[in-house]
Amino acid sequence: MATQNGLPGVVCCQLPGHPLWRRMCPARPAILPTYTYRYLEVSYRISFETLNLRVYDVPMLPRILHPKLSPGHNQLSEEASHHLVRVLRATEGDAVVLFNGQGQEARAVLSQAHPKESICQAETPESVNRESPARITVIQALCLGDKMDWVVQKACELGASRLMPVRTSRSQLKLDADRASKRQAHWQRIANAAAAQCGRNQVMTVLPVTSFEAALSVVSTTAWLLDPFANQSLSTAPLTQDITLAIGPEAGWSDEEEALAKQAGFQGVRCGPRILRTETAAAAVLTAIAVRLGEF
Repeated sequence: MATQNGLPGVVCCQLPGHPLWRRMCPARPAILPTYTYRYLEVSYRISFETLNLRVYDVPMLPRILHPKLSPGHNQLSEEASHHLVRVLRATEGDAVVLFNGQGQEARAVLSQAHPKESICQAETPESVNRESPARITVIQALCLGDKMDWVVQKACELGASRLMPVRTSRSQLKLDADRASKRQAHWQRIANAAAAQCGRNQVMTVLPVTSFEAALSVVSTTAWLLDPFANQSLSTAPLTQDITLAIGPEAGWSDEEEALAKQAGFQGVRCGPRILRTETAAAAVLTAIAVRLGEF
């Protein structure tokens, strides 16, 4: 009998009704189709007789950002329509979830599938909160390549409310006003997509690129300047429901920037005994905050 992942008698099979959705199941499972007629969702209950386990497979509905969400008729933007029809290959009659980026979502059915002008029929929107208990602002020094894309995506997934890209004396990425505006729009699209993927109904805001000095005016009750040589550790630093994190560039903060931040009320905090890359720091700190706040 085939074996996979160390589980005896387990083979890779194809579930009925989902020709492209492959799952692990026993060689001789008891597959009991369970039909939910609301939007024709289908789930399959698989009983693992040998291991005495049960796994429930429920397809995840596509989530589309639609700021003008309302009950009934909803005409999607060209960008959302293209993504739904061309990228996700949705067709008329498919179930989706629309969310407005302000805390509400609604189940909907795609009644007109067109890459430029799709239409959905939505139920009454509901307020569903999947936000962090804290309001977190990330001040992130500009970094090269696709590192900023990574930072924006992970910061949104891990619950940050705002991200502020800043120019610092040691930032290697230099942007003029026109490029900075285009990058901000690009990063906001990444945040929108990340919110759709992770289930958030409030989208993280990516603010315009600014100087580090100007960003220091945004000081929360808890304001941390990440510094690998700080005396205070992330695990013991005082924590409130309003947090600002300042993360430096690849080459770190200058002495002048550290002095300005501390004058503005920021406290130096280290993230363990190792020095993290600038694109790693936000994800590491946001995860640690989530743990301390009881999210995990």
